[in-house]
Amino acid sequence: MLARRWVRPRLVDAGVAPVYSPPVNARGVFIRLLVFGGLFVVGVLVFNFIVMPMLVHQSGAIIVPDLRNSSEVQAGQALARLGLVLKVDRSEHDPQVPPGYVVSQSPRANENLKPGRTVAVVTSLGPRTRQVPEIKGMTLRQSRSVLEHAGLAVGRVAKVARAGATREEVLATCPPVGEDVREGEPVDVALSVVGAATSYLMPDFTAQDLFFARERLERSGFRVGSVRYEAREGVFPNTVIDQRPRPGARIREGESIELVASGSQ
Repeated sequence: MLARRWVRPRLVDAGVAPVYSPPVNARGVFIRLLVFGGLFVVGVLVFNFIVMPMLVHQSGAIIVPDLRNSSEVQAGQALARLGLVLKVDRSEHDPQVPPGYVVSQSPRANENLKPGRTVAVVTSLGPRTRQVPEIKGMTLRQSRSVLEHAGLAVGRVAKVARAGATREEVLATCPPVGEDVREGEPVDVALSVVGAATSYLMPDFTAQDLFFARERLERSGFRVGSVRYEAREGVFPNTVIDQRPRPGARIREGESIELVASGSQ
């Protein structure tokens, strides 16, 4: 016959509630540990195979210098001193950078490169140039159209009243026809206009050489109408001894002038 076991009853203090302990979820704890462990392993792998190689390689990297506004020769020398190689990728027109100088580069300045790598640059051909076209004899409107079509512009316009002019026309340009100028540069124009001719005071040509006086008058826009020769004792041949109009008289541009020169006796 089995003997009964006596169990001592638990005493509960009056007014004190029993403490509740929730059951432990062993599966959730395992999953958390597994996730944290995986992240740690991934972090170690990234550091060892990505971050560390970058740090090791950068210790021997070269900082690319700024080659802009350097000549091709200067850029090549600067790269050679650092152990890099220059390559001219192409050349293009640039109004701000002189011909043969670097406009841009790749890689850009302050980037890292391994020794022996290439830096490609774009060099300048300088500004585009245009030839001054022939516009002599054209009206101002026509010359403006021709110049704009050639990539140029009309600059200052000097108007000159000429005797016998029936319409306005271009007399000359500055720079002259055929000269190379920068694209978009203005071209100054001398323009004849219809109107009264300019008047001048007749200079005194007496005692001067005939050929010198004729050249000076024709260069100033006058005509030597006739030359008469008279014998004059003690005067060298071809020396101006008289003139019409007289010295100091008013004469208009384009008028004819008569000279009297000494002849051989």
